[in-house]
Amino acid sequence: MYRFVIVIIFFVSAFVAKGQTPTFTFKCVCDYLTAADTNCDICTSTLQSRFFKGLLIYKNGVAHKWIEQPYTIIQNFDALTFKELIPGAETIRIELRGTAFDSIAQFRDSVLCPCAGGIGEIDIAVDTPIIGNGTIGNPITIGQFGADTTMFLNWNGVHWYPANVKQTWVTNDLPYYLNDGDAISSGWPVGKTYLLAQGNTLAMPVGMWKTVIGCGFDCANPIRFYASDAAATAAGIPPGQQYATSVTNIYGILYGFVRAVYAELDSDTLQCSSLLPEYIDDPDAIADGAAIGEHYTVTTSNPYGAPAGCERVVSTSSTTEGEAPDCCDIDATLPYYYDDAAAIAAGLSADNYYLLSVSNPYGWPRSTKKRI
Repeated sequence: MYRFVIVIIFFVSAFVAKGQTPTFTFKCVCDYLTAADTNCDICTSTLQSRFFKGLLIYKNGVAHKWIEQPYTIIQNFDALTFKELIPGAETIRIELRGTAFDSIAQFRDSVLCPCAGGIGEIDIAVDTPIIGNGTIGNPITIGQFGADTTMFLNWNGVHWYPANVKQTWVTNDLPYYLNDGDAISSGWPVGKTYLLAQGNTLAMPVGMWKTVIGCGFDCANPIRFYASDAAATAAGIPPGQQYATSVTNIYGILYGFVRAVYAELDSDTLQCSSLLPEYIDDPDAIADGAAIGEHYTVTTSNPYGAPAGCERVVSTSSTTEGEAPDCCDIDATLPYYYDDAAAIAAGLSADNYYLLSVSNPYGWPRSTKKRI
């Protein structure tokens, strides 16, 4: 680079002595060009610099052509033709008389730009906004390029550059709900955000952001009514956890019976037993003081055709949720057994609950919750 600068000064001095004004001048560049020096041909308000490796050709002191390496120089009498060897190549022909050089040899020798890499003879190609040459004193890293602590890397269609990204995904008109169950019943899916309404059941200030994480499968949330395992799963209820069948359930049973999203967990163990009261049917439960939404187990003489011990929720055709399950551990999942005898043989005692396995002798859907 120093040899090149000395040569340029010499030729400019010699040329001026001849009383001529040079048109074309040249500069070897193997560095970043910025908008500030007017050499960056693709700089924008977002893209602040570009890496250039090759020959910059100036016309009357203004950057005119960018000849990227690799390129070839073809001599034709007293003129040189510069031709890039890359896609979308630039080509320019410049005559000796349009430069500050006295001979075509001086012209040719002064426009050869090897631009060697930073580690010996190795030539490392890096893409913006990566800087450094890989040496210990100059490691390869992401350059600042005018970024501040409020900026992010933004893809501009060609490169990554710092930019103040406008966040367009923020919703400014989120609805208000009392809790996740209220949000789900209104059609708000699991994972979506809402605002907590005045009097919310979480005892939080109104307007707080909340994400729907699901409900109806643990002791902290009400049990929800769904038509199938698929519908319950779509609402965020995981395998092995409970819901109640809705009026439109696909199993052909009366709405209100408790079942679990199917997962054959034969090796699981019951972690606790919460004994529920027994009633013939919903009217019997209500007559004894039970309210809509409370859980109980049906007796042998129930009018629903259900096996004795099946759990249900006191319901009407319009019921969409019941009280939270009465359990000891929100992570507890019930084991599956063929019938009461199989459950007892496996170690369950009377009054414990289990889930009916497929092909059970009661003719009821698998995953129905039953008490011994």
